[in-house]
Amino acid sequence: MVDAVARQEPRLRWGVGDREDGTTVLVTDLANGWIPPHVDIPKGVHLLEPAHRHSDLEALLGETTLNATYAPGQYLPPAEDVDPVATSPRPRQTPVIDELGWELGQATKWRNELPRLAHTLAKAASTGTGVLDSETELLREHLTAVRGQVLNTYPDGVDAAKVGNWQLLATIDTLVEGNGTGANYHFTWFQALSQATSGRGT
Repeated sequence: MVDAVARQEPRLRWGVGDREDGTTVLVTDLANGWIPPHVDIPKGVHLLEPAHRHSDLEALLGETTLNATYAPGQYLPPAEDVDPVATSPRPRQTPVIDELGWELGQATKWRNELPRLAHTLAKAASTGTGVLDSETELLREHLTAVRGQVLNTYPDGVDAAKVGNWQLLATIDTLVEGNGTGANYHFTWFQALSQATSGRGT
């Protein structure tokens, strides 16, 4: 499982552990445990609930009976030499946000760091009015760009605002795809980390 996620994003640290209650947890120390949208999740694992945490990878894993970790640069067996790992969208299930479309529209409306397209597509995707292929392509170019901005500064210089932008763009993109579970997951994480940041500033 560790190799499966590390192949998808080898620039992050990853950990998988079995807990005493029988659950298997998957973590990364990016953004307190948020899993980026381009990483498919192995079937049967549990993800951390959205929350602000000050923890390293081992602390995020918690008490485990068995665990495995990956760090950038570590050897990964070629994918063709190992059995494929089944993936599932279910681990990203989080409590449903009432009026996700409205909340997303508010979050993108006044966020200067986002491209103008973000707010337009947030409204279109949440109301089902349709999104052009060219708009989707441009959205994904912005998504790729912010992903690079964050990962190029990981682990010591990650900008929380850029992570928030990544989560918002991921929410919009998954809504465009019709993936309500993914959209809810990414936006719930955006809310949890944004509230923690604003709370520290008051």
